Amino acid sequence: MKLRIVLSGVFALAVAAPALAASDLSPADKKAMHDYTLSMPKVQAMGAALDDFRKMQNADPSLEKQANHMGADSKSIAEMESKVASNPKMMAVYRAHGLTAADAVIMPFVLMYAGMIVEYPSTGAKLSDETSPQQVAFFKQNEKALKATAWLYPKD
Repeated sequence: MKLRIVLSGVFALAVAAPALAASDLSPADKKAMHDYTLSMPKVQAMGAALDDFRKMQNADPSLEKQANHMGADSKSIAEMESKVASNPKMMAVYRAHGLTAADAVIMPFVLMYAGMIVEYPSTGAKLSDETSPQQVAFFKQNEKALKATAWLYPKD
């Protein structure tokens, strides 16, 4: 099966939309990604936060436009984190689920990269600066649950 990590959630999609290529990442961005610790509670919290945001967006469609601008012109992960952190409505949702701006920005990238390595092991060497062996092991250990996670793998 081809890797189908799709960031369908508005926050995750807006933040990670430009999906910086590994070659575009600064050493600081690579380190932030490499050192990020994944956990199923964080993955589940992200799903709950995205569900809450979808509900808020139904009541206020302007929120989608705000979210879509988070990653559109960001040049670094740190810049994306700063934009997320400066949006009070977005941060209120994340905080309500125990997440930080770093979780919101970095987690989708890390899951995407770890999933790519699991699906296509030959990419491991190319992504080793920004993806740790622990992240890849986490993805392998939780692959079934991750693939059942709607914000990562939307149902067609």
